[in-house]
Amino acid sequence: MATTIILPPVTSAERNRLLAADDIRRRALERLYERRETVRTLIAALESYQRSRETRLAQCISLTYPSSPSGFSLSRT
Repeated sequence: MATTIILPPVTSAERNRLLAADDIRRRALERLYERRETVRTLIAALESYQRSRETRLAQCISLTYPSSPSGFSLSRT
């Protein structure tokens, strides 16, 4: 013998409350996705800046080996 479960009908107020909660969750999730994309863009820009800065510094500073035994020195071009 099967048991039938009868749920009470959802009232209009309850339905509206549930839909409002779903809408709030959906909008919060959308904001999180937007923030995640913004963070990814920021990280990419910072990484690009770091690479370009390292390249510029590498071009400006070269190591030269002196003829004296005092060690090598940095020369700026």
